[in-house]
Amino acid sequence: MTGLTFNPRRDDSDAPTPTTRPRDLVDRPDMFGRWGKPQRAAAGIEPTDARFIAANLQHWVANAVREEVLMLRSNLATIVQTLKTTSPEMTLERISRLQHGDEPMRLDDLLIWSRRFDSVRDILTSAFGDATRPAVATTPPAEGGMGPIITTRRGSSTH
Repeated sequence: MTGLTFNPRRDDSDAPTPTTRPRDLVDRPDMFGRWGKPQRAAAGIEPTDARFIAANLQHWVANAVREEVLMLRSNLATIVQTLKTTSPEMTLERISRLQHGDEPMRLDDLLIWSRRFDSVRDILTSAFGDATRPAVATTPPAEGGMGPIITTRRGSSTH
């Protein structure tokens, strides 16, 4: 026996706290949530690492939210007031941290955004494998390439 004791208390001060920001897991942290292309894993991060996959999904959602807000000719400060949420944590400051990858999105964040924007719902449905919808490209781009563009297609006349 190793002498380890299971302690499920959440206030355990010895419990590790997450310090990795989602943007630290991608190769272009400055573009996190700012373009419709998938990111590659940062140096030293495996593309199969679940943290990287989650960071890339957050990047896609953040970009979709950014595009949707632009299509509405609005801003996040206005949109946050229209969100149907009772979460006191859904503040403009926190949304900004999520959009830039400074803090990981949680399930409640994804649910709130998917209720507000169909494009976010489509991304989540595709990412979690609903075969009735077309898949979002999730493979890393070829070396030297930037990969496919992921967009909400709301401004496109072809669907």
